[in-house]
Amino acid sequence: MSSLWIVIGLLSLVACAAMAATLIWTPRRGTDRRAEFDLTVYKDQLAEVERDVERGVLTETQAVAARTEIERRILALAGEANAAGSDSGQSGRSGGQSAAALAIAVAVPSAALAMYLHLGAPMVPNAPYASRNIAGEQAAAAESRRTGEMTALTERLAARLASEPGNVQGWMLLGRSYASLNRDADAVRAMKRAYELEPLDPAVLVQYAETLIIANKNIVSEQAAAILQRALSQDQRNPRARYYLALAKAQSGDVRGALQDWTDLAAISPEGAPWLPSVDQQITAAARDAGIDPATLKPSLEAIALGQPTAAPALPGPSRTEVEAASRMAPKDRTEMIRGMVQRLADRLEQNPDDPDGWRRLADAYRVLGEDEKAAQAEARAKTAAAPAASPAAPGPSAADMEAAAGLSDADRSQMIRGMVQRLADRLEENPDDIDGWRRLARAYKVLGDTAKAAEAEARVKALQP
Repeated sequence: MSSLWIVIGLLSLVACAAMAATLIWTPRRGTDRRAEFDLTVYKDQLAEVERDVERGVLTETQAVAARTEIERRILALAGEANAAGSDSGQSGRSGGQSAAALAIAVAVPSAALAMYLHLGAPMVPNAPYASRNIAGEQAAAAESRRTGEMTALTERLAARLASEPGNVQGWMLLGRSYASLNRDADAVRAMKRAYELEPLDPAVLVQYAETLIIANKNIVSEQAAAILQRALSQDQRNPRARYYLALAKAQSGDVRGALQDWTDLAAISPEGAPWLPSVDQQITAAARDAGIDPATLKPSLEAIALGQPTAAPALPGPSRTEVEAASRMAPKDRTEMIRGMVQRLADRLEQNPDDPDGWRRLADAYRVLGEDEKAAQAEARAKTAAAPAASPAAPGPSAADMEAAAGLSDADRSQMIRGMVQRLADRLEENPDDIDGWRRLARAYKVLGDTAKAAEAEARVKALQP
């Protein structure tokens, strides 16, 4: 490092000397050469006039006039040379000008050095281009731009909600936006407003609890657990509520209870549900820590009673290619692309109207676009789709059955479960078009280890699928 400063000092001295010499000394050589050149040109012009007279190109009168003009210019040039000579009593500038020039020559590099010591990082090693992570730097710059855009949109939404304090979906969207910006305290405040407006909506309850958990460094507090229990009472299948309540048990030391709850969540989830990999990871990790074989974990009677829901075709969002293309577009073109994707979502929902989550996503999208009327219509469709439909589904065990089973021995409990499974099979023979019932029956046979009957029930499921 000392060698670096030596080099910097030497270069600074050279630069100062060069600037001082340039500013102080004003050599006359350039002026003398210009005068000599002009005098040579005038002499050539006089000779040219004489040649023109001899060739008859100029008359004597014209020649006299030309010689007079050229001689006048030569005399003027001689006068300028004499004036310059009288002023050149010193070889450079005046003393005051020389001092000012020297001060500038020293001040400029000194100021540059002081600024570098204040703003620069002399102890940081060089970063050659070949060793830099250019892709990472570009990604970081793009992420910074996206964060800036997201922040601006979030602030606009917050300003809008100041005049629309009763907009529940707007407060939920604001809470998600703050969470994506890692502004946990602001996210909690936004979700609390939504919770105060809709204290019984499962979607609001779960998102509020999840925001509290994230703000509490992923610890499920008693407040969050109480909110999740309320959400679960409204929607027994809610996967996020079940997941976090199981996590709360694991964090409190009840690992077996958490494993049972996660096993039940996996049992009642539709095939290919996006949360299943996370649930399986939690089961594997918790079972390993507790010394339990995951293969021994079986769904509870409650989970068997709920069974798997009918899997509806998911409505896709924008593809990765569309997202990358949107990031390179101008704001106007990006808005048009977003409107096209929103319209595609709306068209798919018209073909598959029984998707409350899809209608909620559409309502959020319309609010972002400022189309409040369409957002309200989509929200109404979401509530209609979420309303439970009366169907002659084959019932599972009742609450009394499950309470009775809890006090039985393992053999008696197994016998009781077989009896309930048989009752479900009998009802399905009377109502063979109940695809959910056949799914529950297939899972129940798997739990009992009766693979042949489970395969028969799954075959009935496949036959009923469109």
